[in-house]
Amino acid sequence: MKLFKMGCLMVCILATALIASGAMAADLSGKKVVVVGSVHEAKAAETGYLLVRDGINEGFKASGITPIYQWAEMTYLTTDEEKTKAGDAAIAKARAEKPDLIIILGDDALKFVGARIDDIPIVFAYIWGAPNASGMPKNNVTGIIRASYAADIWRMANKLFGAKTVGMISKGSASMEGVKKVLEGRAPFLEKESGVLFKGMVLCETFPEWENAVTTFQYDFIYLADTSRIVKDGKELPRQELVRWTVDNAKVPVIAAADSDVEAGGLFSIVTSERAMGGLTAETAVEILNGAAPSQVYKQSKKGKLLVNAKTAQKYKVSIPYEILSTAEKIYE
Repeated sequence: MKLFKMGCLMVCILATALIASGAMAADLSGKKVVVVGSVHEAKAAETGYLLVRDGINEGFKASGITPIYQWAEMTYLTTDEEKTKAGDAAIAKARAEKPDLIIILGDDALKFVGARIDDIPIVFAYIWGAPNASGMPKNNVTGIIRASYAADIWRMANKLFGAKTVGMISKGSASMEGVKKVLEGRAPFLEKESGVLFKGMVLCETFPEWENAVTTFQYDFIYLADTSRIVKDGKELPRQELVRWTVDNAKVPVIAAADSDVEAGGLFSIVTSERAMGGLTAETAVEILNGAAPSQVYKQSKKGKLLVNAKTAQKYKVSIPYEILSTAEKIYE
């Protein structure tokens, strides 16, 4: 009898430990999670959303949850009125699934979907601007804050070719306006950290505006931000074409902020690992579904990856030391 009681006690202790450690995550298989992205599914691959999706799927494996993905075009709409209408439709579609939790991907989805839901836990990720620009904080909303690698990128530019000043060129948007304000405010701190002073950011809508920004650029290197949706002769230029043109026509080195832009010709970049961010998003969702309050589980995605375009380095006659190249996650030849 004593052995039986002791055995029961050990089982109870073990079960408690497993629950506390999250090992009972399989109990969440009955929970429903909807993921709402800010772009149409056709644009999801080129904008990095599918890499985030892969990380989310991997992060949910142990819990038994299979997320439902819904792609709601908002980022490529031009007015808040259009985005609000798209947000209304996305909210209705997400609610129809009766989800236990909604994951929001992108600034516009956070502003026009997540910020307008009060009764369902929300986890946001893959945003560029400050969350307060999209209606945060809210008690039912938490998320993954993107780490900035600006100081690391600028420090590397300083080391490789002695850069002292930098300017950014980007597609104009509310999130990029937010980035501009943050960098302007942090310019002295970033200069102290990197040896490079941020001098300004040009926001463009059309190719003639972009062309003028590139050909009249006055600083030591161009740091590209959002290279999508630049219009030429009434049509959007593919971002790869725009980046290649910029690299070919700029009088100073061009450094990118996105994986695809390094592949297209940007000299190098240090970017957030989209898969790691997706995994952290799923981890946060599991914590909330297990009972944690959203306000307790804000996280920052700190896993970055170095990308280098060796062909562009040769074009610029920039020698990248082996100790840097050996840490690169990807080198484009």
